[in-house]
Amino acid sequence: MDFFTRQEESRRSTRFLVVAFAAAFLAVVAATTAAVALVLRFSSDQGYATAQTWSDWVAANGALLGVVAVGTLALILLASGYRTASLSSGGGQVARLLGATPVTADVGDRARKRLVDVVEEMSIASGLPMPEIYVLEHEDGINAFASGLTTTDAAVTVTRGALERLNRAELQGVIAHEFSHILNGDMRLNQRLIGLCFGILVLSLVGRWVLRASSYGRFGGYGRRRDGRGVAAIVVLGLALTVIGAIGLLATRLIKAAVSRRRESLADASAVQFTRDPTGLAGALKKIGGYTSRLTSVESEEVSHMLFEHGGLGFGGWFATHPPLVERIRALDPSFRPEDFERAESPIAPIEEGAAEAVGLAPRAQAGGEASASGTREPRDARTLRVADADDAARLLGRAGVIESPELGGALRAALPEELHAAAHSRESSMLLVLALALSPDDAVRRQQAALLESRLGHARAERCIELQLALQAVDPKLRIPVLELCVPALKQRPAQHLEFLFDLVERLTELEPDKRLFDFVLLRMLAAYLARSPRAAPGIGASDRLSAPDAAAALLAAVAAYGQKTADSARDAYRAGVEAAGLRSSADPGFADLGALRDLARLDASLARLAKIAPGDKRRVLAGVLATIRHDRVLDVDEIELFRAIAATLGTPVPPFATLTEA
Repeated sequence: MDFFTRQEESRRSTRFLVVAFAAAFLAVVAATTAAVALVLRFSSDQGYATAQTWSDWVAANGALLGVVAVGTLALILLASGYRTASLSSGGGQVARLLGATPVTADVGDRARKRLVDVVEEMSIASGLPMPEIYVLEHEDGINAFASGLTTTDAAVTVTRGALERLNRAELQGVIAHEFSHILNGDMRLNQRLIGLCFGILVLSLVGRWVLRASSYGRFGGYGRRRDGRGVAAIVVLGLALTVIGAIGLLATRLIKAAVSRRRESLADASAVQFTRDPTGLAGALKKIGGYTSRLTSVESEEVSHMLFEHGGLGFGGWFATHPPLVERIRALDPSFRPEDFERAESPIAPIEEGAAEAVGLAPRAQAGGEASASGTREPRDARTLRVADADDAARLLGRAGVIESPELGGALRAALPEELHAAAHSRESSMLLVLALALSPDDAVRRQQAALLESRLGHARAERCIELQLALQAVDPKLRIPVLELCVPALKQRPAQHLEFLFDLVERLTELEPDKRLFDFVLLRMLAAYLARSPRAAPGIGASDRLSAPDAAAALLAAVAAYGQKTADSARDAYRAGVEAAGLRSSADPGFADLGALRDLARLDASLARLAKIAPGDKRRVLAGVLATIRHDRVLDVDEIELFRAIAATLGTPVPPFATLTEA
């Protein structure tokens, strides 16, 4: 199952959730209204003393019951909305609510440093921005979870027990499992489940409050009514709300279980695909069986469906959010027997270093020519990748939403000089490193940019940007996007106004280029995607919704063809190849006499904003068209690869680095 199919399945699961919870909400509202009707009828003097039929009573009190029904539904929806909004600031919010502690890249503890390394390797190898990392310090069980609404605000949380009792391969298997949830869109689904379940939980909490209030005599005025029927009615109502809420919670657990079990099995399979090693994940599951995954210091029921493993198979497993542990292990190791569960000790494997040579990374000084200032390409050099045929293009598209390999991530990270690696993780220097990425290789332009930096940042910070740019020039250009992705957690520690300042300054730096570089567009678009910031609307460009999806796709392909080709004829041919691959039935030739006019970044932004809203299957076709356009000359260079990754990231489709492809 590829990335786009998994995304479609996630959309179907979301639709199922909406229908299932709508039915549950309506059932709870109906039950609550019926309970209130019973209490009112038999506690009121009129209903108690007369032989009034139910139909007559309901007709006489219909308006009141309507208010009860609407009020109950409003309470559930408001509670769900409140809980969802409280978690909308990102995956780190979920981790912090559970008492987790953030882990930074400069941590000195070996176990936590190993965790950072493993997450970093997975992040680079998947093409995802680096997620936040948290540890549940008071949890001795072996567990983990991923949280967040999008790939740009994800967080990975592990327990202290997982750090201390899993070796590196096992920890890598667990983290790969959590990255699968990030890539497959499970996190957003899981957080929606938390919000929806909380709406029904509130009803049960109201029932408990009513019972406590009645026991303390807070409804004494009402209770002094004849025969004490008032107090009895309140107690019955409190019990009814508590029971209805409890039954509703059981229903939500059934819904959670129905959605979660298959997704956990898929995450296990994806983790093995990502790591190429089933023994690591199997070893972690075996240690859980010999030890425990239980969380003891926090209430885990609300997040049970998010955890790496959650026990409890009551009622024949109907309420289980995960497949049985033995079943999960046997899917990875068919020879496993329950008596083989091993006792989890506390091994901490040494941190393994990757080798840059393993993926053919070369220092930039050895890489050859640069892209010209006009955005067109110089003669092919070591920065180009030869694409043999259409099967290769399909293979490139098949890389979307996968982790190429943890070894690739480790090798790319090892190829970065320590100066750049440290700067990417520094709250202060990460902003300067992003600005260094925006600096031009042209000396004259860079002098103008340095003057702008000095006026906005001061002399010392401007000098530091120049130093970082010199360090970037010494590394392989394939590392530019991984460097940006490593900066994301440190950048997110900044206030929103700082990020706005950064984005504005990057835009001003790129505007000093007399002819726009393709990488400038790539940098701005990926920065906007990773920081969840919408590109600034350009004058004269209407709302993206005014574009039809086919028109937006055609404009995107025309811009890609214009950037990737030197002549009008070759650009037109590349555009037509892209239109055919994307399956656009009819698309007028946009006119390639003036390639500069087609390099319209504002219209390109509007096209991407429109295409970000289309279905995953349609995104697959659009990206296939982009690939067909840029590979029309049967060669990909680094700028074109980065353009493809930027377009894919804007469309919510992470693509891993291309460093493992055979070079020309």
